[in-house]
Amino acid sequence: MAQQLTILQVNDTHGYLEPHQELFWKGSRAVFRQAGGYARIAGLVAEVREERAGEVLVLDCGDTIHGTYPAVQSRGEAMVPVLNALHFDAMTAHWEFAYGPARFKEIAGALDYPVLALNCYDKATGDLIFDPSTIREAGGLSVGIIGIAATIVDKTMPPSFSEGISLTLGREELPGTIARLREEERVDLVVVISHLGFPQEVQLAAEVDGIDVLLSAHTHNRLYRPAVVRDTLIIQSGCHGSFVGRLDLAVENGRVSGFRHE
Repeated sequence: MAQQLTILQVNDTHGYLEPHQELFWKGSRAVFRQAGGYARIAGLVAEVREERAGEVLVLDCGDTIHGTYPAVQSRGEAMVPVLNALHFDAMTAHWEFAYGPARFKEIAGALDYPVLALNCYDKATGDLIFDPSTIREAGGLSVGIIGIAATIVDKTMPPSFSEGISLTLGREELPGTIARLREEERVDLVVVISHLGFPQEVQLAAEVDGIDVLLSAHTHNRLYRPAVVRDTLIIQSGCHGSFVGRLDLAVENGRVSGFRHE
């Protein structure tokens, strides 16, 4: 009998704490209505956790603690109690580096869940700045979660964003991390949370074996149905907290046998 797992995705909220006017399409006509706000996100997350008790993972793909006045004025600190109240399972990053890597590490240390990035290195030592992966248990499944931070932080953004660090695309590191999770940690599923942007993530799924689900970010795409690249499901859920992605999975023998996306 298939085991059940629900993944909730938040990406590119950019510090939008409050509800706001969001653009939607009604046929060919643009309309605006109120959407988003962390209170509404929290309500939705609580509802799904109650509905699917013990079967839910909530993941954040980054661009979270920077963007609005409260976030920037407090150098990210205002976001910490709000994010901790939602009890995420893991996140990765992009604009979080805007406060400088040292400050971001402080903020990450105040979160009740891990920041993951298999592609972010200390220039002086070559060591990883953040853990590359974590393992969560949900729905009777062991799920390996891998993070890939935005590779452009040290390439196209102000030098202060990447002082003392360097970032890769993650392509070279990813196969080994997947192999470790599957062969040594014996996880049932591998989920990648990425902030590379949809085109690069599609390419990554085409090149790297063993990714069951890839949660995409950075390009603010509203994907109303998953992209399927070989055996990898890819979703991305808009921006500014106006959308939460929900992916309900049926899993048999360590493989996704069915899914529903909303």
